[in-house]
Amino acid sequence: MSKKRNRSNRPRPDKPGPASSGSRTSDVPPPKEPSPAPLPVARAKLGKPLPPRAPLFWFGFEVPWAKLALARFVLFGLLAVDAFLQIRHAPRYGAGDFNVGHFPFLDGIAPGRAGYEVGQLLTTYLFALAALGVATRLVLPIAAAIYAWLYFGSQLDSYQHHYLVAILVAISCFVPWQRPPNAEPATPVRTWAVRLILVQLAIMYLWAAISKLDPTWTSGRTLGGQLTGSLRAAIDNTVGMQAASIAVIAVELVLAATIWLRPTWKIAAPLGLLFHLGIAQSGLEIGLFAYLMLGFYLLVIPDAFFVWLAETPPVRSIRTALHRITRATSWAAWAIALAAGLGIGALVRLEHGLSAAIAVSAIPVALAVHARLLGTSPGTVVAVAHLWALVLWLAADRVSAVSADYYKYWAGSQRRLGDVATAEYAYRKLVDVAPDLELGHYYLGRILTTDGRGDEGLEHLREAQRLEPGRARAWMVEARWLASQGKHADAVAKARQAAFAEPSNGEARTLLETLIANRPAAAGRLEDDLEKL
Repeated sequence: MSKKRNRSNRPRPDKPGPASSGSRTSDVPPPKEPSPAPLPVARAKLGKPLPPRAPLFWFGFEVPWAKLALARFVLFGLLAVDAFLQIRHAPRYGAGDFNVGHFPFLDGIAPGRAGYEVGQLLTTYLFALAALGVATRLVLPIAAAIYAWLYFGSQLDSYQHHYLVAILVAISCFVPWQRPPNAEPATPVRTWAVRLILVQLAIMYLWAAISKLDPTWTSGRTLGGQLTGSLRAAIDNTVGMQAASIAVIAVELVLAATIWLRPTWKIAAPLGLLFHLGIAQSGLEIGLFAYLMLGFYLLVIPDAFFVWLAETPPVRSIRTALHRITRATSWAAWAIALAAGLGIGALVRLEHGLSAAIAVSAIPVALAVHARLLGTSPGTVVAVAHLWALVLWLAADRVSAVSADYYKYWAGSQRRLGDVATAEYAYRKLVDVAPDLELGHYYLGRILTTDGRGDEGLEHLREAQRLEPGRARAWMVEARWLASQGKHADAVAKARQAAFAEPSNGEARTLLETLIANRPAAAGRLEDDLEKL
């Protein structure tokens, strides 16, 4: 009986269980160990391909959030200012209904004067929003599309660096510029697009060096014809133009090899910064491109610098204050920002400043509606960014000569094309914008006196004479008008003032001689007048 009892208590092999105190452990079969996973080579032999591995060179590239935030503010801030400065060229677009695009299919949709002006205002606004990190995934693609349309739509803009900027802005659409949740300065942000920007800059340097492998450059003639000022004198007195030209090629080749690799940033950063600082001081007419390149070098400076900078007490205090302000929700702030934005747009002296301000006001409203539909509150940061973008319009307008150049080029092109009415309108706007500019008063006075409005025309001509007393042309126009009115004595007096104001002006001397010769009573004074000159 005991044997049966012991046999019944023994665990069955197919149903293992805990052994009783009287059972033997050797009777319990050992647990079955899981078979090891096949090695990658074995799996490949069995016909099971390895899963694709993401290329770390692109998709493993990381930068700290502090670097990305500062680069965003600097780069898009510079692009916003540069876009506004381009508005001075708007009157040249579509003048005489003539245009040649970079691509034939763009000829029919190329921007005209008004389209170019409004397009650059919109681009300025969108870049300003992006600089503060507002809806970058929305505003940057729109800005990139407008920028490409304005550049490729007409060969009036033939600067190759604008072609490069168009590519870089398109790539920047894929950079995660907006702050990650709860991000700290040292928080790594993975972004293949920043790596691509650096590779694109390397390609630019490489091609720039290759294009200079020509005797006209290596001899120093090309560089010598471009440089002016103190930098030109420093090169002439030291290494010479030929050596400097060859050095430029060497620098560009080194930057092409180092700017896209993190271990070589210690070479690329100081070399590139010094190189573009020199270009900025060279006097080359390339707008803000040299400064924009300096901005891109924020991506090359070692990461630790930005983390240290963000953690310094002053910067930490600024970050805390900005986060507190921008995270708050205040509908009163929104209303003030929208109303103030319209007022600022009215103060911008460009032709379509107010219309553009009304148009861009739809963007923060759309963002607020979108936030409410998602069940969230629109942050004050959008209202602040809207106001900041329009203040940038006004500041750039008042500090620069963009508005004066806009009306000057517009009036001049219409005058040469024979559209006197439009030219008069543009010159009147120029006089309002730049009352101390002799050119506006002179041409407006000339148009008015020719059109039979002599009294008003003489006012502008005499203002031009006051502004530039050493220039003969305003005196000459008044002299001719007085002669046409039969006021020969007054005409001779004005012609004499013209000749005295600008003795080297042969036309003024000829006018004086002609007026005196046509007056018999004054013919005897011809020699005296000429001797006084």
